[in-house]
Amino acid sequence: MKRLYKMMLKYMKNRILSLMLILVASGFYNSSKAQIISKNDTVILDRVVAVVGKFPILQSDVENQIMQWKRESQSVPGDPRCYSLETLMVNKLLIIQAEIDSVMVTDEDVQRALDNKLQQFIMMSGSQEALEANFKNKPLLQIKKDLFKPQKDIMIAEKMQSEIAGKVVVTPADVQKYFKQIPSGQVPLRPAAMEIREIVIKPQVSDEETLRVQNRLKEFRERIQKGESFTTLAVLYSEDKGSAPHGGELGMTPRSSLAPEFSAVAFNLKGNEISRVVKTDFGFHIIQLIDRRGDVINVRHILLSPKPTAQEKSLVRQRLDSIAQAIRENKISFEEAALKFSSEKDTRANGGLLVNKGNPQDPNSQNVNTTWYEPQELSPEVFNAVKNLKIGEISKVIETMDANGQAVYKILSVKSNRPAHKADLKQDYQYLQALALLNQKQKKLDEWINKKQQSMYIRIDRDFLGCEFEHKGWIK
Repeated sequence: MKRLYKMMLKYMKNRILSLMLILVASGFYNSSKAQIISKNDTVILDRVVAVVGKFPILQSDVENQIMQWKRESQSVPGDPRCYSLETLMVNKLLIIQAEIDSVMVTDEDVQRALDNKLQQFIMMSGSQEALEANFKNKPLLQIKKDLFKPQKDIMIAEKMQSEIAGKVVVTPADVQKYFKQIPSGQVPLRPAAMEIREIVIKPQVSDEETLRVQNRLKEFRERIQKGESFTTLAVLYSEDKGSAPHGGELGMTPRSSLAPEFSAVAFNLKGNEISRVVKTDFGFHIIQLIDRRGDVINVRHILLSPKPTAQEKSLVRQRLDSIAQAIRENKISFEEAALKFSSEKDTRANGGLLVNKGNPQDPNSQNVNTTWYEPQELSPEVFNAVKNLKIGEISKVIETMDANGQAVYKILSVKSNRPAHKADLKQDYQYLQALALLNQKQKKLDEWINKKQQSMYIRIDRDFLGCEFEHKGWIK
């Protein structure tokens, strides 16, 4: 598989926005070509190193992309300057073609993606103030304004790439042909992995505890209506660790990313109205509207979750211990016990077998939608519980968190182990199918790039004329 396409997949889909954030934070994006130091002295800070169609590419664009790769410890083949420039030139080709083919994205989609990304960066920075400091103390509104055009270009290029290569499919014969063409010394190594079963029980919460939490939130609502600060109460009491440090504020969030019960109430709020107590799978909330634009909303909330008693936790542990012992004594199979006792609906019906949902957008997630897990894909609690188990053995009861952040208890068993090995069609068909598909898409994109180069105005600075580009048509 050629190097450029892999980099395009990895960075255009997942990392280019973070690059743009670095550019703006460093003051390079849309920077001027010269800065006047004195009346008589001009120092050149930037220059155009390539032009693709109507788009210039600046020296700072090339250098900042390299800096970003270094920050992320990403190695690139050959001369990083040449590799960076070619990646940027391909991006410009895609944007130009998108204009010709009227491939567009809506401003609402761009704003939604940008808001989500900025919220991630706020969480990584620790606070909105820390993020603004990284951008030379620009207010968040100005940061959004600066990043809107770069984000839109990224999304347009990504959509154009999908138009070019998105409809490519591979047949089983294509997968076999692809595998046979891999030189024996280059067959990918598949790491050790395991299949895991679980039985999960969530401790019950008493009606008294649920009522206590609801009344506490009603008390907060009354205090806010009498003049106390929602933000202060959220910082002090909200159990949402992500938003509590920011006064409960979620940032601009699309309706689809919120719990249905939460969004139904939030989108009906007006002005500074405080919602009634709202129940979701995460617990109970009160909500205050900050801003709403179509199907995107910014609210602040306070989350409280009812807690099971120590006695209830102890009873759950005892129950799981009894289930584990019954399985060890062959009174019931693990699969039957999971179906009968487990409260985890996603695994109960298939005998407790975990399915690796991973991250479909991560090129390094090779086990997505399979039942295989590599050690680094497991939570520390689960990995420590199963790492020394033999096939069929039952783990001790462990405490962990479910997808909603609620405490649950579980026992685990290893169904099977897969030792490290060279990929083969029998064990790794889905993995090889994904590689074959990427290979076919890469060929399709290569053909398009080579053809586009012939009809496009391209000029490259003489300092880059010695580059060994992946596609030879840049230099005419």
